[in-house]
Amino acid sequence: MNIVKELYKNKEHMIDLQIKEVPFNNDKIYVINIQSVSSSNLTNEYILEYFSKLNISKKRFINIKKDILKSIPSISYIVINEKDIYDYLFEGFTILIYKDNILAFETKANLDRSISEPTSEPTVKGPKDSFNENYNINIGLIRKRIKNKNLYIDEIILGTKTNTRISIMYLNDIVDKKLLNDVKNKIKNIKTDKILDTYYIKELIKNENKTLFPTIKSTEKPDTISKVLTEGKICILSENSNSVLIIPTFFLDFFYNQEDNYQKKFFTYFVLFIRLLAFFITIFAPAIYLSLITYDQQMLPTDLLISFSNQRANVPFPALIEAFILMFTFEILYEADALTPSSRGTSLSVLGALILGDAAVSAGIVSPIMVIVVAITAISSIFFAYHDFQSFIRLYRYFLMLLASVFGIIGILFGFLLIITKLCNLKSFGKPFLINIAPLIQNKNKKSLIIQNTNKGDI
Repeated sequence: MNIVKELYKNKEHMIDLQIKEVPFNNDKIYVINIQSVSSSNLTNEYILEYFSKLNISKKRFINIKKDILKSIPSISYIVINEKDIYDYLFEGFTILIYKDNILAFETKANLDRSISEPTSEPTVKGPKDSFNENYNINIGLIRKRIKNKNLYIDEIILGTKTNTRISIMYLNDIVDKKLLNDVKNKIKNIKTDKILDTYYIKELIKNENKTLFPTIKSTEKPDTISKVLTEGKICILSENSNSVLIIPTFFLDFFYNQEDNYQKKFFTYFVLFIRLLAFFITIFAPAIYLSLITYDQQMLPTDLLISFSNQRANVPFPALIEAFILMFTFEILYEADALTPSSRGTSLSVLGALILGDAAVSAGIVSPIMVIVVAITAISSIFFAYHDFQSFIRLYRYFLMLLASVFGIIGILFGFLLIITKLCNLKSFGKPFLINIAPLIQNKNKKSLIIQNTNKGDI
């Protein structure tokens, strides 16, 4: 067969391609797999050993498909065409070629890590399992939570070079069909060489808003995905990715934590208030300090103003430069900590504390009050673990600092109105980004601030 000759030719450049010729019935059976993604044990136990016994017994095939179906019940096989051989080989299947018959046996090797606790979303209460890089396991983690025939999974192959399987998952009886068609069309229209993770998809489909604010959220927690599916949202899974995208995503979703479902209502209200307060502190605290120390000193009590002036007496830089020095030092430490092995994280934290604290103040480079402001700002940002949300906060923080240093409190108010206006104009796949805030959802608004209990009518 021509395909066998082609495979032998490609074997020179594919060192993990294995081709074994098994003599049988005065002919040859070709057993082919890719060693790096196939299990040698499964191939030997269910295929090669089987044909070895047939050779010994001198048995002849009457019908190869029926004979294999009857004799190898413990392994599934698929009848395929020549054009599909490479696709199945790269998926970990073993290909059997006998005359004009081509069968693919599932002999995938286990190349994935086991189910573990989430790393980017630590969990105290509730389930502690998380997605991993195994496509089928990820689907199974959702299936075991939603045992419903209306849970639909539509598969699409993306990436002309990678041929990555992408799943669009939704509950068919409650999903907004217009939203579903919009999502499917955007994904089908993706033209790219490679899709290696769900983040590749996110960057290619979020083109309706030119904004720094994230309008698509991802998570590695199956219980979160199961919850949003029951609210009528759509989730996107990808091979080799431990993150699942949630569509659409609204502003309040970034203040919601899955553990809120396992808390008492009063405590949930309290934590929500803390998160909202932390959001405003981490964005506005440096800007407010700069405006008060630079332009609007009359707003401070005299004693406090004198104290600030005494602290800054020996600092050789203007307040804006002083703030930027500390903020950029924090940014460097933040990025370094994210890339540092956990065994070295403690050393980095101690070094950072010395630089930002005692050493910088003793050297007269920054004032103690500026260290306090930056520390409060950094601590407040820890509430928001989602990376894209952190990026929005960090960039707008500098924007407001510049406005405050030039226009004072008026500049901060202008920046605040600009952010609110931008958020009001954002849409996530045609849905208002500030839904449940503006526009209000009747009889749902109060509850939505605590538990995102939207349904098809809401989104």
